[in-house]
Amino acid sequence: MIFKWLKKLFGLYDSSPTEIPANGEPKPSVPKSLYDELDKRKERVKQNRDKLKQSSTDWYSLNIPPQKDELQTRVFSPHKFENTPSLQALKDERLRKEAHELKVREEKAKSLLNKLEILITQRKFQEAKQIMDEITHEIVRIKDSVIRKQYTDIQTSLSELERELEHERLVKLAEEQKRKEEEERKKREKEEKERAENEKRIAEERIRRQQEANRLAEEARKKEQVELAEKERLEGLSIERKENWSEFKQVLDNNGIQYLYHFTDKRNIPSIKLHGGLYSWHYCKKNNITIPCQGGDYDSQELDKKYGLEDYVRLSFCNDHPMAYRLQQSGSDIVILKIKADVALLKGTLFSDINAADKLHTHGGELEDLERVNFNATQRKYVSRNDADFKPHQAEVMVKTFVSKEYIVNLDNF
Repeated sequence: MIFKWLKKLFGLYDSSPTEIPANGEPKPSVPKSLYDELDKRKERVKQNRDKLKQSSTDWYSLNIPPQKDELQTRVFSPHKFENTPSLQALKDERLRKEAHELKVREEKAKSLLNKLEILITQRKFQEAKQIMDEITHEIVRIKDSVIRKQYTDIQTSLSELERELEHERLVKLAEEQKRKEEEERKKREKEEKERAENEKRIAEERIRRQQEANRLAEEARKKEQVELAEKERLEGLSIERKENWSEFKQVLDNNGIQYLYHFTDKRNIPSIKLHGGLYSWHYCKKNNITIPCQGGDYDSQELDKKYGLEDYVRLSFCNDHPMAYRLQQSGSDIVILKIKADVALLKGTLFSDINAADKLHTHGGELEDLERVNFNATQRKYVSRNDADFKPHQAEVMVKTFVSKEYIVNLDNF
């Protein structure tokens, strides 16, 4: 039977006479070589089966090695094979694992949902959003309606929180924008106010400067007027003579007096040229004229004040005045200015018979005061202190306030 089946399987047919089927058409014949090949295969199968029957069965026997102790008995325990699980057991195990995993997932979902509720209550949207994304991947596997309901409610709450936070953000942005606009408005107002104040201050400063300029101009004008008036006054002092000036001149001529003398430090010459002549120390002090090297000291000035001679320029009849010599010895570079005797004829000029700082002197502006001068003593040279002419040698001519440089003949060639 099997043989026939194999023949059918390989498309082989029996070599017996051709059978004629019911429809009267004979079956095609099969070549003989195919039957021979099939017989050979059949023979090989038979041989292989015989070999299997003759195989040794010693594979299941146990070779127990000899033991020293023949009395020891060993009990052979056959190998126990594990029971092969049934499909029902596998299914039950699978369902159990799935139930356990579902329970773990539900517990985790509950924990995360509870944490979400807390975060939503605390309005921590970003953290809640991250946890919500994590739950969303798990919730599709959870069938518990309570958990899914809680998830839906929390999702709604989270959406509401997002809307609230977005609304608050927009409100905050609007407030911030409003605040910035308000600050900008205040800033503009402040800048405008500062600009207005600055313009006002500039205008006030301009007015103040103009007023100051006007004041200075007025002061300069007044000063110029005062200086002009003073200059005219000084010129008047340098021009106006005594009523009987010719008599004074006669006395001077009779005694051969053509020049008077004034000693000063060489460093004072530029100032004398700048200011147009010699001034009394009182006038210089009053009019802020600096004397580079002043000759008189504090004591001599106090004596001048005592005798009312502080506003006079002191001239001598001699060109070797003892005080000039004393200043040379102390280190001063003394020069002798040669002055026309015409200054003795000026209205305000006074005469002293000896040094006017001496308490025994006599001074005045009358002709008799000039005649009191010992002209012979004034013309002597290098009179000794012990000489009777020592004091008369120092007789003085005192010119009121100012001696114009027009009277100084050697100002450029002293």
